[in-house]
Amino acid sequence: MFFKVFFNKLFNDPVYIINLMIVTENISFMERAIKTRMGKYLNDVELAFIAKSVDFSRFKLVLDVGAESGRLSFLVIDNKTDVVNIDIDRGSLIRCKQRLVHACVIMADARCLPFIDGVFDAAFMLEVLDYIPKLDIPLSECSRVLKVGSDCVLTFGNKSSFKGKVKGLKGNSYLHSYDGVVQDLSKVGFCLGAQLGFNWLPFGRTSQNRLIPLFVWFERFLGLRSLRKYSPWILFHVVKQSIST
Repeated sequence: MFFKVFFNKLFNDPVYIINLMIVTENISFMERAIKTRMGKYLNDVELAFIAKSVDFSRFKLVLDVGAESGRLSFLVIDNKTDVVNIDIDRGSLIRCKQRLVHACVIMADARCLPFIDGVFDAAFMLEVLDYIPKLDIPLSECSRVLKVGSDCVLTFGNKSSFKGKVKGLKGNSYLHSYDGVVQDLSKVGFCLGAQLGFNWLPFGRTSQNRLIPLFVWFERFLGLRSLRKYSPWILFHVVKQSIST
């Protein structure tokens, strides 16, 4: 399976497969973030959504785009599921391999996935799309490497939200809107399933503010997570319905 997936006409240079003889002890940003109050909240929401939306027992091969230090691999460690972790950051993949000795890691860009068509049972793009201005190519690539009927879970920051507009005034707006992402997904053959809005909290990604649990309670109590179109961050579960062209 390894050679079938990795060595094809688009990507057949083994130099891109990480040389893991060089090992560092650096802790990744995501590992540090998850240990904060805000980071734990965001991580818990994302992983709970994944656990509710997809059934890993049905998957044999899963793609984690922007895997960082292998957060998703830990989620499926008890299942008979193989996870291919890709990231553009070599250090993150080395850290992933350090944490999970048997992890499959490869350095690649979401806009040019080095895999043959229709090979994966599911794909995940968590906190990745916010770094890519145009979504047509990465979403098309994701659709291409998935089997028909396969699941994909993704997140993005919503520039249509109030928080997005405030960030825009500060010159640091989110890149995508709810309607724009929905349209792009439809164009490449994805059917929208479960959705969840979150991150209504007025704190940064690694905040340790003691009021975070209170704001999380208000987010739930007021039903803000159901206001997906206006939520600052959004989780989508989509299913590939057709072969992208």
